Amino acid sequence: MRILFFLCFAAYVVHTMLANRRDDPAHRRVTGAMLLIQTPLLLLACHFAWQRGVFSRDLVSPLHIGAGLLIGHVIFACSLLITHGVWRDAAAHFVQVGPFLRFLVEAPMIMLRFITVSITEEIIYRAAAQPLLTAWTGRPLLSIVIVALAFAVVHKHFLRNPVVQSGEFLAFSLLLGGLYYWTNSLSLVVAVHVLRNLESLYLEYLMKTEELGDAQRALNALEQTYQRLPGERV
Repeated sequence: MRILFFLCFAAYVVHTMLANRRDDPAHRRVTGAMLLIQTPLLLLACHFAWQRGVFSRDLVSPLHIGAGLLIGHVIFACSLLITHGVWRDAAAHFVQVGPFLRFLVEAPMIMLRFITVSITEEIIYRAAAQPLLTAWTGRPLLSIVIVALAFAVVHKHFLRNPVVQSGEFLAFSLLLGGLYYWTNSLSLVVAVHVLRNLESLYLEYLMKTEELGDAQRALNALEQTYQRLPGERV
C-alpha cells in the first residue's frame, strides 16, 4: 500500500504541475482526472494517518489549534515583511484583526472551502507522505525537504511569483514540515495553514476592493473566482 500511495502522490504532483502550466481558464476540464488521482491518494493518506494514531483526541485539542492560529498569524506578518519590506504594513496587519474577522463572517463559504483544502493537503503531505518517507529513508530532514518541495511546486503561484515570494512560500512549506515533525500535531499545522490561506485571501480582497472601488463587488469577484477554481491558492 505504501508503494501505491507514493505512485498516487507522484502522479498527483506531476499532473498538477502540468495543469498549472496552462493559462486557460478551462482549468475545470482537468478536474475529472485530478479527482481520479486525488481521491485514492486522500483515502490512502487517511489510512496511514489513522494507523499512526493521528486522528485521536489531540486532533481537536484547543491548545494545539490555538497555538497553530497564533503561530500562523505571526508567520503571516513575517511573510508580509519579507515580501513587502514595510514594517508598518506588517505591524498593522498583525494588530488590526477586527476587519479580517469581519471579512470571514461575510465570506463563510469561501472560508469553508479554504479550510477544507488545508485539511486535505495537511493529511496528504504532513500526516502521510512525510512520515512514510521518513520511515523509508531514515532521514527526517530529507523527508521534510522533499515533501515541502512537492507541496510548493503544485501551487500555481510558486513558479510564477518573483523569487522572493516563491522563496518565502518554500520556507513556509519547510516550516510546516518542521512543525509537524517536532509536535506530531495535525491540528496545529492545519491551523497554521488555514490562517495563512485566509489571511492571503483577505489581502487579495483588500486589493480587489481598491481596484473595483466597492467592497461587495470585490467579495462577489472572489466568490466567483474560487467557485470556478477550487484550491487555486492553497
